[in-house]
Amino acid sequence: MARIDTKDKKILHELDMNARMPLTELARKVGLSRQVVEYRIKRMQKENIIFGAIAIFDSVVVGFNWYRVAFRLLNVTKEQKDAFLLFLKDHNHINWLGEVGGNWDLVMNFICKDNFEFNSIFEEIISKYGQFIRDYEVLIYVNVYDLQRKYILENKGERKTFHHEMKYNSIIHLDQLDKSIISELSKNSLISNIELGQKLNVAGNTIKNRINEMKKSKLLLGFRLFINPSSFGYKSHMLFLEITRLNLVQEKQLYNYLKTIPNITFIVKHIGKWRIGMEIETKDEKDFQDIFVDIRGKFSEIITNFESFPIFKDYVINYFPEGNF
Repeated sequence: MARIDTKDKKILHELDMNARMPLTELARKVGLSRQVVEYRIKRMQKENIIFGAIAIFDSVVVGFNWYRVAFRLLNVTKEQKDAFLLFLKDHNHINWLGEVGGNWDLVMNFICKDNFEFNSIFEEIISKYGQFIRDYEVLIYVNVYDLQRKYILENKGERKTFHHEMKYNSIIHLDQLDKSIISELSKNSLISNIELGQKLNVAGNTIKNRINEMKKSKLLLGFRLFINPSSFGYKSHMLFLEITRLNLVQEKQLYNYLKTIPNITFIVKHIGKWRIGMEIETKDEKDFQDIFVDIRGKFSEIITNFESFPIFKDYVINYFPEGNF
């Protein structure tokens, strides 16, 4: 495990929800020189503490829906599983793909124009790999919260959040330049406005203005650092909650409570069996169990079932996959 000191933690804390922060501003916030900050970032990238930066898009704003699928595999060899994974990793509608444990083997999110497009993709997968699939679960996204990793650096500051309201806005239309900017930022969010402008043959200020317009429309929520939790000795788990005794007041209280737990990094509301899903990063199984037991105990009146599983590896993270162009 790589060594991370307090200065590294300060840098990661600032960049976690603002990965494109200028180095001069970052240096001022963490009390280091620009050169030292740049050196430390490069070192953490080399040591795989930092994988990169992710542009956080709420693509529902421009008419795309999100779907989650979990697969349990059966009688599959390593070679067959690798071939399935390769197919999924190359799929141009997947925005997240993870290898997991527990009752499931693979979990993925698709972004599609509508139910018909998703069904077509799903049927293609079942036709190609159905012989290896024992069971599956399909969930439709309602909204998402991306939450700052408060465990990186303990402080009393307000927790930063990206809220995917997932509301279609018929006024927002993307032209070819918008799509090109989105495509490039999805691949490399750390590229500067000037560099991106040169690549797309427009002025850097044009790129800046377009990005600001995307933020204003809530299509682009911000830029998040892609951090390796294992660098802190942490592991990721997914927790699904079934809520059949629906009480909207208590559900809102549950949401608000989950957002106060520093180890929870994502909260999702679904349509389907599992009303709420979340990703939790903890040092060990006991910490995860303590958090889960606390949640279940406080909201036992509405939580009627649950399922949890470890996340072993992220293969794809892209909030605006190429298929949506």
